[in-house]
Amino acid sequence: MNQVATIMTSRCEAVVISLLSVAKKHEKKYCFVSQKRLQALLETYHKFGISNRTLNRDLRWLEDNGYISRLRRIRVGDGGKLVFCSTLYKFTGKLFNWLYKIGNRVKRFFSFFRLPKMADHQLTQKAASSPGAPSSVEMLLIRERDGTVSRVDPRTGEYLR
Repeated sequence: MNQVATIMTSRCEAVVISLLSVAKKHEKKYCFVSQKRLQALLETYHKFGISNRTLNRDLRWLEDNGYISRLRRIRVGDGGKLVFCSTLYKFTGKLFNWLYKIGNRVKRFFSFFRLPKMADHQLTQKAASSPGAPSSVEMLLIRERDGTVSRVDPRTGEYLR
């Protein structure tokens, strides 16, 4: 008996991320991007080309597995002829749950690397470089655009001539 794969492939993930980025740009939970534009986004940001047939196959897989819903948009053109417009893609709760699970996996993965210590280190660096904080640097030398060198006190930020 044949089983249908229900695990999202990396190519489908790239399609979903491209759709979500278009929706995020317009601050919507849906988008209506053309297939040509979607292919250009995949080429630009994910560094791979994809044919129309493969793109349609991936979009159909996403729809069949409940990650997106598609609505083909048609308008009436000149002379009463039907003209196809870009398809409307709506994102389902299953897609947002999938994104949430990925976020939790990434969070668990990086918790192993002791990120809070690095964050503490960055906070101490910021405190040391903030104005008024004690500094081990007595004087900064800054080369101006005209080629002259100016001296600056790092504690006060004042120029010393």
